[in-house]
Amino acid sequence: MRTARVAVGVAWGALLGACQAPLPASPAVPPVGATPAGPFVDDARPLFDGCVPVPDSATSRVYRCGALSVWLREQPGLGEAQAVDSGRARVHARLGSGLTEVRGELPLGGQPHPSLRFERCSGEGGDGSCAVGGYVTAVTPSAGHARQLGCVARDDVRAGLGRCLELLAYLAARGNPEGDALSPSALVTPPRLPWRVLYLPEACELADSTTRAGRIRCAATTFSWSVFLPVWPGTAQVERWRDQSVEELRDALPGAGPVEPRDCYVEGLASRCARFTAPAPDGSGDLQVWAGGVDLKGWGLFAACSLPASASFPFPAACNGVFAPR
Repeated sequence: MRTARVAVGVAWGALLGACQAPLPASPAVPPVGATPAGPFVDDARPLFDGCVPVPDSATSRVYRCGALSVWLREQPGLGEAQAVDSGRARVHARLGSGLTEVRGELPLGGQPHPSLRFERCSGEGGDGSCAVGGYVTAVTPSAGHARQLGCVARDDVRAGLGRCLELLAYLAARGNPEGDALSPSALVTPPRLPWRVLYLPEACELADSTTRAGRIRCAATTFSWSVFLPVWPGTAQVERWRDQSVEELRDALPGAGPVEPRDCYVEGLASRCARFTAPAPDGSGDLQVWAGGVDLKGWGLFAACSLPASASFPFPAACNGVFAPR
């Protein structure tokens, strides 16, 4: 599994902003915030209110909903059982071994679908003292095309599992609650923030790019971003988006250290960033991850940059100069 080692870069807006971008391959969904935390289509808002989208890939989405994470991944060419096995590997990469696992079926859309329920509990006899639990399942939205679904609940695991089932039922039936098409052909190129075009280094991969979010992945670096409009004054919306996204990033990097608040600039605006370190999943050393959020003229921006722990400012070019020391 490719991972998030991230680099940061220089601002190329003046140079690249004048370049005319080709039209995206599929209709772009406007980055309009329909809830205090993020943009969702009408029928998804009651369920996903308070959830924060975290950039993942062109074919997948992750949502952080407090102590709960839920994801969907479109997997053409796989059957449902294969997609569940792929999701199980994802869970193990995040949570490690030692999970109690039970295979079975979940009734989604009125039909049974293969599933895996997992948990890690202390004590004997199912006394409810579980640190983490969740599900992996899959459905078939079209012939030869599996949609992998998963959910991880922490803290109040029993209550979280109930919400997991509600979210999984929606994702199984409707797909992406933001409305974007999950396909490499739907990538918006070149990647951009609403106010400037972003730079994609030649050796890097555009792993995700919509009108709202994206991820640039390089050999040793990763840069991701999300935007929403409008920022709701007095709601701590940007801070909530930042904090929940940081928790999702930490959970995705086993062994991550505590979060350190740091003074910083994000897109030239004074802010407070979150910084933490974690072992690189490929064993090549430690990473440092910087994350921050700002209100830029009514636009909310969350950005994160992971890179080798030994690196210092200025960050590498893939992170487009979004972060600077203060």
